[in-house]
Amino acid sequence: MSDLTVDFSLLNTSAKQLKAIQKEFKELNEWKDDIQSVVGARELKDAMADFIENWDDNRKRLLDDLENVGKMVEGTRNAFKGLDDELAKTGKKK
Repeated sequence: MSDLTVDFSLLNTSAKQLKAIQKEFKELNEWKDDIQSVVGARELKDAMADFIENWDDNRKRLLDDLENVGKMVEGTRNAFKGLDDELAKTGKKK
């Protein structure tokens, strides 16, 4: 029988880091108005508006993906923790 090793510390750290990255992406929304207000030329302002709209669409997808991966990491951690606890209980009964 082979041993399975789960690095709970890595799973916990990964979940925390994914939440931190997600928070950073959410807070990036505030810079849009600042940038558009300092751009003077109409053509440049239009190009900046297009870039920001494209960025918003991609940022939303990234936020969704970060949330989904975070849920998967937490689900994996919780499933292995539950299994580990259950196996520990079974081992103590013997």
